[in-house]
Amino acid sequence: MLDERQVRLYKTEMCRNWQEIGSCRYGHKCRFAHGEQERRHVQRSPKYKTQICKTFHLTGTCLYGVRCVFIHDEHQDSTNRLNALATPFVFHNEKMNMPSDFMWFTPLPFDRRYSFSSSSSSSSSAVTFT
Repeated sequence: MLDERQVRLYKTEMCRNWQEIGSCRYGHKCRFAHGEQERRHVQRSPKYKTQICKTFHLTGTCLYGVRCVFIHDEHQDSTNRLNALATPFVFHNEKMNMPSDFMWFTPLPFDRRYSFSSSSSSSSSAVTFT
């Protein structure tokens, strides 16, 4: 027996097997649409596809594919994605007044739970070692 959510979502998404291989072992009993003529419209949340998929943005792939509720910028060049992931971070050594080391890191989205402010009133944006 289908619950309310399953009934509401019945045949609102395309069948992955139907799209990829042109057939589906469930036939007419499949809960997914086999072609646009079977596809039903569903009322989406106002937040649907309003935020970027972090997984797709960082790795270039997402397990949910077209069913992901987040934005996939599939037109972005994969080279640009890789360049964004391999950004050097320069540490500055104040004693010698020169860069002291490079560290490669993957930039993560800013999270407001973490504060980057310190008690010192330094206006420098680089991480310093004394």
